[in-house]
Amino acid sequence: MVRIVLLTLLVLTTAAAATAAGYELLRTKTITVRVGGLDEKVNEGTTLEEAAERLGIRPDAGDLLDVEHAVLQRNAFPGKLLLNGTARPRTTELEEGDRIAAVDGRDQREPVTRFSVRVSGGMPPNPQFTLARTPGKQELEKGQISGKVALVGFHPSGPARVPRAVALTFDDGPSRYTTRVLSAFERLHARATFFVVGYLAERHPGLVRRELAAGMGVANHSYSHPYRPPFDRQPHEKILDEIESGGDVLARLGQAPALFRPPGGSFSLYVLEATGAHGQRIVLWSVDPEDWSSEPTAKEITTRVLDAVRPGSIVLLHDGGGDQSRTVKALPGIVKGIRAKGLRLVVLR
Repeated sequence: MVRIVLLTLLVLTTAAAATAAGYELLRTKTITVRVGGLDEKVNEGTTLEEAAERLGIRPDAGDLLDVEHAVLQRNAFPGKLLLNGTARPRTTELEEGDRIAAVDGRDQREPVTRFSVRVSGGMPPNPQFTLARTPGKQELEKGQISGKVALVGFHPSGPARVPRAVALTFDDGPSRYTTRVLSAFERLHARATFFVVGYLAERHPGLVRRELAAGMGVANHSYSHPYRPPFDRQPHEKILDEIESGGDVLARLGQAPALFRPPGGSFSLYVLEATGAHGQRIVLWSVDPEDWSSEPTAKEITTRVLDAVRPGSIVLLHDGGGDQSRTVKALPGIVKGIRAKGLRLVVLR
């Protein structure tokens, strides 16, 4: 009797094992699904969520941005998993030939309130080539969460007004020539605007502070001055980082910049938008004596400036990027010649 019972148990156990093996065999049958144009094998009965986990399909979430496109809240808007082009529950079991796709969540701006302000004194264009200002009305947006205000448009109401003034600007510093430029301006009782390179400002913070203490304008000329390829053809991430990092250096030194001059004067619609997103306006120039070249003498630099300068001119000079001793030597003649034309020297704002 014991042998019969044992034999019966053995038969039942074997049958159960065979049933389990058969079920597992059915469970491990594979099907083909398509992900990003490629065929992938998954077990029959796999859910959409299980397949996404195993195949590493992870849609990125979008961020909540303020009116200047800075991040207010990361990953605020989750992405989606699509099955055959539509959103389906993640518990849906996959079938042969199904298509899985990930759709990233989109960045979204905070709610805004729009309003307008009349600017009787006029607004400079963006990018700015001269000191001319046009009267009109600014269209602004105020973030309902951040409280920040951003310019979104301008409606002119009359012709541009050109002041009897000239702005001297200096690029590519600070350097050992900056001290000599500042000393010359102190003797001449004149002021200028310095577009400084971020990493050089980190290296010579005392020179930037001296510029500020002397009442000079200090603005952003990028962090590392990339110009090959031209600045507007740099990767978008690089452009953003150069604008942001250069501005951060100046902010730490006591001057959050409102103006940006791209290396080489190279700009595009994207550079304009990226600069504006950081609260800065692009300023270029209308007079270039090419003092960055080794060819002109100090006298030639002076002559080139005075022959070209007009009311409203913005003059491009350099206090870094090479031997600028000729520029330093030319400054007294430039300043005196501009004043002799009945023009005053101003700082860019």
